[in-house]
Amino acid sequence: MQTTLVFSRDEFRSRLERLQAELAKQDLSGMLIHTPENIFYLTGYQSPGYYMYQCLVVPASGNPVLVLRRGELSNVETYSWLPSDQVRTYDDTNDPVALTADTVREVGIAASGLGLETGSWFLPVRHYKKLEVMLGDYRLTDAQGTVESLRVVKSAAEIGYIREACAVADKSMQAGLDAIRAGVNEDEAAAAMFSAMILAGGEYLGMEPFISSGYRSGNMHSAWGHKVIGEGETLLLEVAGSRNRYHGALMRAAYTGTPTDEIKRATEVCIASLNAALDAIKPGVTAGEVDEACRGTIERAGMYEQFRKRTGYSIGAAFAPDWGEGHIMSLQRDDERVLLPGMVFHIPPALRVPNRYGVGFSETILVTETGCEVLTTLPRELTIAKGVTA
Repeated sequence: MQTTLVFSRDEFRSRLERLQAELAKQDLSGMLIHTPENIFYLTGYQSPGYYMYQCLVVPASGNPVLVLRRGELSNVETYSWLPSDQVRTYDDTNDPVALTADTVREVGIAASGLGLETGSWFLPVRHYKKLEVMLGDYRLTDAQGTVESLRVVKSAAEIGYIREACAVADKSMQAGLDAIRAGVNEDEAAAAMFSAMILAGGEYLGMEPFISSGYRSGNMHSAWGHKVIGEGETLLLEVAGSRNRYHGALMRAAYTGTPTDEIKRATEVCIASLNAALDAIKPGVTAGEVDEACRGTIERAGMYEQFRKRTGYSIGAAFAPDWGEGHIMSLQRDDERVLLPGMVFHIPPALRVPNRYGVGFSETILVTETGCEVLTTLPRELTIAKGVTA
């Protein structure tokens, strides 16, 4: 058997120790973790099979135990530092929630406060209600965000993977921009992006790339839609690269032909707002101040109605259905959280008129000791796609 750890055992041990220290601060005797990113962060275990029940049982002291489907055991052996005596498996005909309750008692978690991720997509109401019954002598406590608070500042190894992911995103985006011509189907451009992504070493994504042309470019989260790209149309492309579950994202806009004055102005305002956000980023400033720099630029240009969203979000480890960590931290209005070195954000200002047009430009950035480092590298400009496919 070949074990492939994406982080050192010391880094995994440090993460567990920091979590257990947080549990002690919250007067919790343990925590049940159902979110795949958090399980990966603490153990290294990863698989697309997280649609089936899985739970990491973490006592406030001692070793965690992973509860999961029997068929995933080989992935634990491949990717995780957990030894076999810290894994409990269930067959498809067994009750995994009952196994979780048994495991809580088996590892010696005292019958007091037990943390749960009440905001996790992977703890449905029916499982929560069953845990309430089966662990009736415990005080189930909302501990949502406890693991995420450890994830928001990235380690050197995590930043290394994000750099690799950004390099993948750059190559995928460039391939998409190169494929754009009037007369080309959006599917062809999407295929070029996927091909370049995979050939550059990209792995499966937390969310699909977005590529939309003409009126569709004005609609948020429009993926390729079998539409033929026309002359005189805007295109909005957004893609992430992924390496060892860590993501780096990038957005760019293009135009087929000579852009109108309206598109030129929207482009200028959008790029200016992104530049203002990047200039504002440094340790000690708040998320709200970065948002004000970006959003304020758009508001002063009289284009806020085409924006109306957050400025950016944390990005790092992710499984579908999202490549971002906006639930951990976002750059948004009046947010008082302070930026720290080692935080990584995707900042994607976009200006959209629904069912008409959209332009957008983004970068993935690292907060440094003195400011920020832009990790994505493509030129920050409107791509002009010239020529018509015969």
